Amino acid sequence: MRPRPVSDTAREVHDAALIVDLHCDLLLTSFFLRWNWRRQHRPNPIPGSPLMGQCDIPRLQAGNVGCLGLGLVINPLRRRSGPAAVMGDLARLGNIVDGAPDALALATTPQGIRSARARGQIACLAGLEGAHGLYGRIADLPEMRRRGLAYVGFAHFTRNAACRPMVGWGSSTTLGLTDHGRALVDACNQEGLVIDVAHVNKPGLLEICARSRAPVICSHTACTAVHRSPRGLDDAQLTAVAQTGGIIGVIFATPFIGPGGVEAVVAHMDHIRRTQGIEHVALGTDWEGWVVYPRDLDSAEKLPALTEGLLRAGWTPDEVHAAYGENFMRVLGEVQSYAGEWMSHPDERPPGHGDDVQR
Repeated sequence: MRPRPVSDTAREVHDAALIVDLHCDLLLTSFFLRWNWRRQHRPNPIPGSPLMGQCDIPRLQAGNVGCLGLGLVINPLRRRSGPAAVMGDLARLGNIVDGAPDALALATTPQGIRSARARGQIACLAGLEGAHGLYGRIADLPEMRRRGLAYVGFAHFTRNAACRPMVGWGSSTTLGLTDHGRALVDACNQEGLVIDVAHVNKPGLLEICARSRAPVICSHTACTAVHRSPRGLDDAQLTAVAQTGGIIGVIFATPFIGPGGVEAVVAHMDHIRRTQGIEHVALGTDWEGWVVYPRDLDSAEKLPALTEGLLRAGWTPDEVHAAYGENFMRVLGEVQSYAGEWMSHPDERPPGHGDDVQR
């Protein structure tokens, strides 16, 4: 697939954007391969760039990526040691950031992200992929947040104490949240942690969105109205996330967006814009996520091609900037503002919220 040339206008719009990738698995790849993030690796030569090889600091900089949501993937077969593994991954992320202070910064607030961007750094924050990593413990969340955790994904590919996944072991089309899952929703709201419903089954997603008092995200997904896949969301699910004030990150993985590369990603983003509003569109590439990617979006420095595609589809520069990062900055600020208000006004807390949180 030969990419279209990127116009000067598209490059100008692209370079002016704060680009937030809600979900990247570079931490997982570097764990297995001991990659040095500073080194520009050769692009994955296999058609579809399967598995890995989409990101490193030089290519992220070339693509003008300003903030990375880095997934914490915990072995579901070792649930009892899950919290320790999460802490270990957060420590490893901290060490990586400390080893590249000119290029990276740990930042979990809108102000911190913008400050890192102003210094020319890529802001890094962590997102837990699956509540099995908590092993039913809520009391660890404040310390995890202090170490760089910004969002909590309630499911990955296995059932856990909070909910069921949309696909994988223990998936269900009928079961919603458990009591622990409801408590976890409340705890995330109270701690200022963004809730991520990626991988959560439909009943669980709808229940999370109905219960949460702060915006919810789906960090990496696609729209089944555009291309049917087991990892996509239907319009009812998109609406549920949007009604919380949240955002939907469009994934770049070919099995979930369908054929077409840049044009396919644009189609999914445009469907969310048309059905939910531009304020609910975001990016969640799933680069380094052990799946298959289109040739014109298989490496971070190729991101300007997406900007070109969006402008060709009639998007304005402000709409591009909203989807690329400003929407997430709003959501992150609102989630953390709710937590601050909850802590400051205990007498005004909604009834039933927080009463069953395990401490």
